[in-house]
Amino acid sequence: MTASTHARRRELGRCVRSYRELVTPGAVGLPVGDRRRTPGLRREEVAALAGVGISWYTWLEQGRVAASEQVVDAVGRVLGIDDVGRGHLRALAHPPTLLPTVPPSTPLGGPDGLRPLLASWSSHPAVLLDARLDVVAGNEAWADAFGPGTGRSVLAALLDRPDAADLLTAIARRLRMVGNLLPDDERIARVRDRARAAAPALTPLWECRAVGAFGRPRVCLGGVERDAYLLGEAGAPDVVEASVLVLLPAP
Repeated sequence: MTASTHARRRELGRCVRSYRELVTPGAVGLPVGDRRRTPGLRREEVAALAGVGISWYTWLEQGRVAASEQVVDAVGRVLGIDDVGRGHLRALAHPPTLLPTVPPSTPLGGPDGLRPLLASWSSHPAVLLDARLDVVAGNEAWADAFGPGTGRSVLAALLDRPDAADLLTAIARRLRMVGNLLPDDERIARVRDRARAAAPALTPLWECRAVGAFGRPRVCLGGVERDAYLLGEAGAPDVVEASVLVLLPAP
C-alpha cells in the first residue's frame, strides 16, 4: 500500500468519525434519553445501522481496512452525508486515477477550454480556476470586485471579505475535498494552513472534515445579491481539472 493510499484511508476514517460525532441519536430513530460520555452516535450504532461488524467499522475509522463503495455509501447514508459527500468518501476509499503530485508552480489540469465562459459573463464576476482552485484568469468584473489574483488561491481573495462569508465557507469545503484526494500536494497544504491562521471561523470546517455539495452560497456586492455557481464540479468524486466560479444576480 502506497503512502498516498494510506493517507486517504486515514482521512476517510477521520471524516467518518467526525460526522459520527455530529449525528444525534434521535436523527436516526434511536432513543435519546440515555446518558452518553461522548457526543453523537456510538460506533456500534453506526455499524448496526449500516449492516457491518463493529470490529470492521472500528478499523474503518482507524484507516486500517479497504472498504467497498457499497459499504462506504451505506455508512455515509447513516451519517446523513449528501450524494456529493458520499461520492467523496467513495473516492477516498477507491481513488480514481488522480493527477500526479507536481511542484506547486506547475498548473494542474487543462482549464483553457473554459476561458470563453469568462467573456460570456463580462458584466458578472467570473474566474477560471485550476484543480487546486488557484486563479488562472478572471474577467474585469471579478477584478473590480476582488482584485486580479492570478496565480493565487481563490480562497485568498475571499478571506477578508465579510460580504462573501458563505462563499468562503463553500470554497474552503471544496478545497478540503480536493486536498483529501491529493494528500501529498504541498501547495494545497500551504493554502489550507494560511487559511487556518487568517480565518479562525473556518476551524470547525477543517476539523470536521466537511464534505458535500457546493450549493448556492450568496454574496452581496455593491448592494446586489448574487448566487455563486461553480461550474465543473458537478458532484464528481474525482479531482476536477478546471472550473469556473461565477456570481450571478440572485433570482
